[in-house]
Amino acid sequence: MDSQGRIWKRLPSHLYIIEILESSDNFKQFKYVPRIVQNGFIDFFPKISCCSPKEVLTKTTQIDETVYEVPGMDIEEFRSECFQRPYQYLTLFDMGQNLDTFVYIEGHTEGDPAKCLQMFLLYCGIVDPSWSELRNFAWFLNLQLRDCEASVFCNHELVGDTLQGFKNFVVNFMILMAKDFATPSLHIADQSPGRYGINLDGVKEQDLVPFLLRKRWESEPHPYIFFNEDHASMTFIGFHLQPNNAGGVDAINPKNKSIIRENVMSLQLYEGLRLQRVPFNTDFDQLPRHEKLSRLCMVLGIQWPMDPDETYELTMDNMLKILAIKMRFRCGIPVVVMGETGCGKTRLIKFLCHLCKGFVETENVKLVKVHGGTTAETIYQKILEAQETAQINKAEGCETVLFFDEANTTEAISSIKEALCDHTVEGVPLQEDSGLHIIAACNPYRKHTDDMIKRLESAGLGYKVRADETKERLGSIPLRQLVYRVHALPPSMMPLVWDFGQLNNETEKKYIQQIVLRLAKEIQLSTTDIQLLTDVLSASQSYMRNKNDECSFVSLRDVERCIEVFKWFFNRHEKLLKHCLSLAQRRKSTYSVVDKSAWSLVHAVGVCYQASLETKDSYRRAICKFFPLPYRDPTNIFKEITSIQDLFLEGVQLRDTIARNLALKENLFMMVICIELKIPLFLVGKPGSSKSLAKTIVADAMQGQAAHTDLYKDLKQIHLVSFQCSPHSTPEGIIGTFKHCARFQEGKNLNEYVSVVVLDEIGLAEDSPKMPLKTLHPLLEDGCIDDDTSPHKKVGFIGISNWALDPAKMNRGIFVSRGDPNRKELIESAKGICSSNNLILRKVVQHFLSFSEAYLEVCKTLKEQEKEFFGLRDFYSLIKMVFAFTKQSQDILTLDEIARAVLRNFSGKDEVNALDIFLRDQRKNLADINTIDLIMENIRSDSDDCRYLLILTKNYAALQILQQAFLKENQQPEIIFGSSFPKDQEYTQICRNINRVKICMETGKMVILLNLQNLYESLYDALNQYYVYLAGQKYVDLGLGTHRVKCRVHPKFRLIVIEEKEIVYKDFPIPLINRLEKHYLDINTFLKKEHKVIVQELEGWVEDFTKGNQNHNIGKAQTYRPSDVFIGYHSDTCASVVLQVTENMKQSHTDTENKTDVRNQAEQVLLNCATPDSVIRLGRKDLIDEYFKKQKHGSLLDFLCCHVTTGYNNHTTFTE
Repeated sequence: MDSQGRIWKRLPSHLYIIEILESSDNFKQFKYVPRIVQNGFIDFFPKISCCSPKEVLTKTTQIDETVYEVPGMDIEEFRSECFQRPYQYLTLFDMGQNLDTFVYIEGHTEGDPAKCLQMFLLYCGIVDPSWSELRNFAWFLNLQLRDCEASVFCNHELVGDTLQGFKNFVVNFMILMAKDFATPSLHIADQSPGRYGINLDGVKEQDLVPFLLRKRWESEPHPYIFFNEDHASMTFIGFHLQPNNAGGVDAINPKNKSIIRENVMSLQLYEGLRLQRVPFNTDFDQLPRHEKLSRLCMVLGIQWPMDPDETYELTMDNMLKILAIKMRFRCGIPVVVMGETGCGKTRLIKFLCHLCKGFVETENVKLVKVHGGTTAETIYQKILEAQETAQINKAEGCETVLFFDEANTTEAISSIKEALCDHTVEGVPLQEDSGLHIIAACNPYRKHTDDMIKRLESAGLGYKVRADETKERLGSIPLRQLVYRVHALPPSMMPLVWDFGQLNNETEKKYIQQIVLRLAKEIQLSTTDIQLLTDVLSASQSYMRNKNDECSFVSLRDVERCIEVFKWFFNRHEKLLKHCLSLAQRRKSTYSVVDKSAWSLVHAVGVCYQASLETKDSYRRAICKFFPLPYRDPTNIFKEITSIQDLFLEGVQLRDTIARNLALKENLFMMVICIELKIPLFLVGKPGSSKSLAKTIVADAMQGQAAHTDLYKDLKQIHLVSFQCSPHSTPEGIIGTFKHCARFQEGKNLNEYVSVVVLDEIGLAEDSPKMPLKTLHPLLEDGCIDDDTSPHKKVGFIGISNWALDPAKMNRGIFVSRGDPNRKELIESAKGICSSNNLILRKVVQHFLSFSEAYLEVCKTLKEQEKEFFGLRDFYSLIKMVFAFTKQSQDILTLDEIARAVLRNFSGKDEVNALDIFLRDQRKNLADINTIDLIMENIRSDSDDCRYLLILTKNYAALQILQQAFLKENQQPEIIFGSSFPKDQEYTQICRNINRVKICMETGKMVILLNLQNLYESLYDALNQYYVYLAGQKYVDLGLGTHRVKCRVHPKFRLIVIEEKEIVYKDFPIPLINRLEKHYLDINTFLKKEHKVIVQELEGWVEDFTKGNQNHNIGKAQTYRPSDVFIGYHSDTCASVVLQVTENMKQSHTDTENKTDVRNQAEQVLLNCATPDSVIRLGRKDLIDEYFKKQKHGSLLDFLCCHVTTGYNNHTTFTE
């Protein structure tokens, strides 16, 4: 079978058996039920229906002879010890007989398959189990009863008088225990009809129903009895025994004292067990660690206990989970656990494996971090490698575990299912008794709340691809609306899933304490400091978890991260304090630090928790009560965090017109800290929220010993490797970037040097058909997707996006979301832009309030239209422009200057009349402003803050208009055309075009780009116009994917993008639109009034020409359009021809005022574009002579010869 599911025969003798799941009527509405099955296509083929145990029992007990034969219970299975021992015990137990003297005799068979099935269906606890669930129930019960028979407690000769009814109690309890192991945790989409009826009324997301947890670990009791390997002792765990008023003993849940099972044993047996010193009613959480370990090892059969990880918190809950996994191994039940990320699955499994191997020097656990890019080939390879390791370990007396973490994040999950459930790899059976156990851990199937989805959709610019257009889905649900990007579990795995549970606050606090104590061994912390860290981190985790947004997904990873940041500030306390005092002196303020640990913790939680929150005040109020003075006041926490952010921004050189606003300050600070500690950072915000600017500043500032200031000399030297994401990005490209970045760190001192992967515009790749971001999960954790996690492979990471991102990725690092600035922040930013000259600032500050309000009104209008055509960059550019105008005139702004500044930054959108919004009533006092004058003003400007141009047009008329305008200025721009021909879309052609732009940049030649959408993403850095200065020259990055090159920018370089208006509105990325100065220009905006009259007359002439002479028609009259008659005709052709004719007449010093001459020449130009048949159809002799004799349209050869030999009066031809 190939990857498309197509099957072909290799030999005529081959037969194929195809397994198809039949779903009950309840689930016909689910999308994953193949239509082929629903429509009865399979009825054409011979088939065998495999019925569930319940159906087999029903059909077996029916007397009707017409019932067709179905495969029933396998006779060998029925006779096996696995089914016979439990069946015989259950039969006697059901009849109420005393089991104390009963022992199963090997090979002895009782009953028949129908009675056997009846008994198991009665006790297994599932309404309609599958065969595998029934087998798991039987295997578990058989194993426990066999241990029971081997135990001294069941030897009737020794304890018969003391422990009467003990075996009845054991069987009763084992049934309860087997149900916990065999009952599935999920609402299962039936493999067979008639299973749990799930009420789907009111459930919107029906595709999720089969994967929802039906029974949670925390809410269910887990009463376990184990007969230890020594056969002379027992372990009671997960329940207590309590005598009741009816003369019996109940099993109760120790957590909440609720009754698990009434009258599980008699009072006499209870007393007998006490006399035998059986340890029940033990509070495991209160036992010393060595005692817990000893009890655990007795059940696991480990003779020489050793503690493999002293930092692992051994709670009763964890011990129950370890035993649950070990029992599944022993019974041959596949282990599939489901739990939130960071809930301790990996750590628990590693602890279990290391505990079991004892002092043997071997690696007996192989962890495979599954991600969206994991293929079936990779999975099969890992299984076969683990099998080889298992055989070696078995010789050492040690079992091996292969752990697939996040197994349901890959489409190849069926390959994991094959090994786990079928014990085969590509159809080839795995070796029996190799000692290999496979565990799969899954992420839960949980959809975000509607509020959360709305919030995510509005982050930055919202998602690049709308929810109804995205191809990544689980049924009908877009994967990005799920908390985890997960694929559907194969039906065979679903009954095996058991919920791993969540860390409760109490257990989490214990873990936090362990992490803090581990830190206290590295650096000197007092008992008060340890308590402070534990309380603040625990409170932070609780606060975040109670949030209703993406910040709520916290785990112990966040605590570990916060400890790393704490350590960084703690170790640099003296140096940073010195710089802070120096800054305070320069600002003539005071600064002091009373408590080093509290100071470090304030900054650590500021980075790891506060930065992710949109409203930060309530968080500071939640944690301040744990801090000593002066941080008991949340205002002081805010001031402390702000002061250190000011310090880092103070240490960098910025251009005069860049505002040191809140967004830039926080972005820069977060980047510096995260790069230093290699913590992944995601920055999401709308264009203009200082993301790319902060990146460029950091790259310039963090140069190690070559840095400009002492503060940055103490920090690492960085090397940024940028990757420009786009809808064409591939997983290989992103993996290649990480590998390329890691190579820079090889052989370097990692305490002084770090290379950083920067994924620019990461949101553009979110819905790429090749899903490149699916490889990010392991890359963010280890820096690589293979097993070799060498230190140099872990690199820094910054993801910058204007678009919303999938929370499952952002959980791997620190996430900062930049919201829309309010009026106050806009005014502060405007003041910051003008702060280099206080005299000018005083003259323009009066306009900031009205500008801010007008900008917010523009944004509100655009939000209603669902496309944010204008952004913060346009607002900042407006402020810079009025500042420049005032500086030039040294006077108060005139109305005309304000109008020009507004139009140069808020033009190009039909629905937004910027002058009405910004000038309101003053608009009527304003003279008309010509668009071409504004464009030429931009081109003539020599200011560094002057943006490049985006000219929206119709029929590409703007190109001809600009060519004529540039001709007057004696400028010849380089014009680069794009096309949709396949060769022009190739990577090599894009590189050629980028190279042409690069040459123009360096030489100062103007570039006009048309129809080159695949090129613009490479120019984002250049369009930002934030330059790096080297030896007085300006440089920017040009690049495609991983290939970046520094390019020198000539002071006179100008770039113009010309594009059809509708294409800009529909297809242009908003980040590109926001970077450019926008104007709308077409022929009608450029023509004089007298020329417009000629255009109307010419259009009438075209209409008459198109109709032709109706008298010449033979048969039915044919209707023609102007585009059929004149090659390349469009709505602006007449205007374009008139414009070209008048310009040519001006050059030859002909009078352009004579309308008749202009019209006649225009008609000749159009006639030259006409088809021969249209001229004949018209039948006018003068035009026929002109067309065939003067213009030489008689043959292609005549036409070419005429053009080659004819001399032109003018040497300029405009592109049409």
